Amino acid sequence: MHMKRLAVAACALALCVLVGLGTTGCKSDKDKVIDLVTRTMQSYSVATDDVDAEKDKDAVEPTYGDDATMTQLTAYGVRDYDYHGHCFKNYSFEVGDATVDGNSASVSVTVTNQSLSAAADAAASDYAAWAQTEESQQAYAESGRQALVDKLVEFLYARLDANESPVTTTVAVSLSKDGDGNWSVDGTLDFFSALYGGSDVINGLAPQAD
Repeated sequence: MHMKRLAVAACALALCVLVGLGTTGCKSDKDKVIDLVTRTMQSYSVATDDVDAEKDKDAVEPTYGDDATMTQLTAYGVRDYDYHGHCFKNYSFEVGDATVDGNSASVSVTVTNQSLSAAADAAASDYAAWAQTEESQQAYAESGRQALVDKLVEFLYARLDANESPVTTTVAVSLSKDGDGNWSVDGTLDFFSALYGGSDVINGLAPQAD
């Protein structure tokens, strides 16, 4: 009888251990949204990685919110990987707390990055000065309009890399949960503006209005 009770106790203990192991991996919705936002923000940090590099199975594909701009830039031979690599060269972030309300959630994130609009304005000034030189005339004579575009992009990349006008913004990242219980980040104007140092990349490169 004593051995029987020991066997029952051992089975009960084993069951508790199994239940404990099974529940350890279960995340709350709050944990899920913080994890997703963290991985989403990390996706911009690796913008300059080799496109052929093996990706983590949990990696998030970055969404930049600048499709209209990239359509114009790629028409002039600008590679999106190069462009975004410079845009996020000095980017950093810190994920804060989350609130969950049913199928909606919000996560506070503080983003620091070079202002794209400020870099673009500075590059335009650099280009205007260069356009008055003999070098620019020779470049145009040899390669036409493409040479001018290449030089403007060169100035923009240099300004982005210099990180002369960093902006820190705290933004509430919104998320939604679908019918299958999967969370996704809602790309809002404020979110993309924070990514680019307060620049409205959806509607243009003007600083976001107060």
